[in-house]
Amino acid sequence: MSTRIYAVEGKDNFHLVEANTKVAALRHVAEKHFNVSVANQKTLVGAMKDGVQIEVAGEEPPAAEAA
Repeated sequence: MSTRIYAVEGKDNFHLVEANTKVAALRHVAEKHFNVSVANQKTLVGAMKDGVQIEVAGEEPPAAEAA
């Protein structure tokens, strides 16, 4: 599979990444900025008390948030 150069842009950063897919390019950048783990019950309860909503991957945001 051939690679391409992808521009990965965030609010405060810009990266040029050579990768096989755009998902691979995004993952390369995201792994430097985020830590992902399965949420335990204590984390879920604390976050929900703070008003954090559970997001569904691949789901479109409500119209008010998309604007």
